[in-house]
Amino acid sequence: MKSNRQLANWITLSRILGVGFIFWLTPFQTNLWQAWVVLIYTFVCVTDFVDGYLARRLKIVSDVGKILDPLADKILILVFLPLLQMQAITAFPIFLILAREFIVMALRVFAAKNGLIMGAGFSGKLKTLITLPVCGILFGRIPVLDVPLPAYLVPINLLRSWVFGWPSWIFDGLIWVMVGVTLWSLADYLCSFLWQSYLRRSDGDPKRAKQKLRLLIPNAVTFVNLCCGVLAVIYAWFNLFHSAVLLVLLGTLLDALDGKLARRLNAFSKFGAKLDSKADYVNFGIAPAVVVFQRSMLYGWPLALFLGLVYYGAVHYRLRRFDQSGHSDYFEGVPSPVGAGLVVLAAISTYLSTAWVFSGIVI
Repeated sequence: MKSNRQLANWITLSRILGVGFIFWLTPFQTNLWQAWVVLIYTFVCVTDFVDGYLARRLKIVSDVGKILDPLADKILILVFLPLLQMQAITAFPIFLILAREFIVMALRVFAAKNGLIMGAGFSGKLKTLITLPVCGILFGRIPVLDVPLPAYLVPINLLRSWVFGWPSWIFDGLIWVMVGVTLWSLADYLCSFLWQSYLRRSDGDPKRAKQKLRLLIPNAVTFVNLCCGVLAVIYAWFNLFHSAVLLVLLGTLLDALDGKLARRLNAFSKFGAKLDSKADYVNFGIAPAVVVFQRSMLYGWPLALFLGLVYYGAVHYRLRRFDQSGHSDYFEGVPSPVGAGLVVLAAISTYLSTAWVFSGIVI
């Protein structure tokens, strides 16, 4: 009876051992070891479904199984490493997939400490259903030497030969479909975690939780705007003006978008207002000033320093006055996003970036 209660746990443990055998047998050089790896991997994938089914059907769910099953799932994801070693997949998709696993694991640990339960949703189950067969297909993509095989491995070898004949765009498509579903499941987990967290903070009131969640939307856009400004400063400092200009212009669009979203969703907060102000100072003040300074260094550092300081000082005063006066239908002066756009576009223009013309535009 005790052995029956541990049946699901033994199956889960065999999944961990199976992944270890896959690591031991890779990288393989012949179709013999390739067939064995595919066979072991198939067995490992089957155990991923069998252990949970038996635990629920026979009502033998245990605390050990609750620990072993997610651990085995995380170890199973590591089969991407031998695939990377054998060049069946590139590093960036693996980074996205592994990053998702670590983020979800961290969210579950944090949620558990706060008394929240995060179960697997449809997107997570779909991610597993797609990832497991794609990895098996990638094992068949690797070129190997053909050697005589036992009769029981011939069907696997025929299947491997069929998969190996597929064009490369099919493999690339499968990989990016897998990555897309993986990122979708990550977004699903994040949304579930945020909803449960804010619902708990709102004492179970869905309306209050939704109102608090609405604040995240314009604030997230404002944060991206701030990041654009920081990156624009870095690019401008290293004379990568076109990239810096693109980021400043993108920040201009985001600055208009976050305000519209805040008004449409009725999602205003003191934190959002302060974050928006900081983003404006960086994206429309510091970043264009660095562009002006670095661009004007061609005409001597005194002029470059003067123009950079004059521009930033003007924008700082403009934004400070705007913060003190607040939003109004009556607008005095040139909006800082418009001024920033004019200055950075002039900096990359062939005719407008000459010393006297550029100085005049900045002033």
